[in-house]
Amino acid sequence: MLPIALALTLLPVPAVFTTHDVAEAPTPAFTAVDDRDAVVANMVAQAEALDATAPAEAFEWWLDAAHAGHVDAMHEVAVRLHDGAWIGRDVRAAAAWWRMGAHRGHVEAGYNWAWCCLHGHGTRRNEPMARRWFEVAAASGHVDATASLARCLANAVGGPRDQATACRLWAKAAHAGHVQSMRAMALARQLGRGVEQDMAKAARWWLAAAEGGDIQSMLVTAANYEIGNGVPRDEAKADAWYGNAAYLLLPAPDPVALTLVGD
Repeated sequence: MLPIALALTLLPVPAVFTTHDVAEAPTPAFTAVDDRDAVVANMVAQAEALDATAPAEAFEWWLDAAHAGHVDAMHEVAVRLHDGAWIGRDVRAAAAWWRMGAHRGHVEAGYNWAWCCLHGHGTRRNEPMARRWFEVAAASGHVDATASLARCLANAVGGPRDQATACRLWAKAAHAGHVQSMRAMALARQLGRGVEQDMAKAARWWLAAAEGGDIQSMLVTAANYEIGNGVPRDEAKADAWYGNAAYLLLPAPDPVALTLVGD
């Protein structure tokens, strides 16, 4: 890689990336904002160009751009440190970069930082912090964050329980195509938790989740058609949904065994 960091008076990047390194990452000195933007844009362009063919080298460019304050690069560095692809895995440093990106308004970084806080992944477990960051990401339209915030509210994670708000959030995520939220709304409608009990609406949500590929929802939908729960009885549809679920649950046939049977 061209030693552009030296030209920008950056300090050398540490060989091992730790949370301390992230906090103390040097900020390049620039003579003009336009020059700075151009140089950082070049770093990102180099990283993107090398990602497919030279990921280790691309990571160095992403890291330079992240040190220079590029928010998207902070997220990219965090993803690579977390996954450990082509570099050493460091979940603590990944969490620290996501935290930095979150505080600079990067929505995906905010969601990932919330997830880290919720599970104590790379940082100390902090459920109230996780709930707050899920709320921030959800307010920006992040569907997974919306569903995660709903789960926090429904289960009193990081704060008081609020089933009604949880259902409103699940409905919002479900209408955006989030299958697990469809299943959550189906169960809420079936049990009357946070919303009025309505078997017909529950059946429609179970069907939507089944059509989205959720196996549990396929089985419930099959049972609904079998006994007429929220839908008219329909044995053909019941058999079809049981079959769909069975197809996904059963292991794929062994090609070798099939050949032997054929012989």
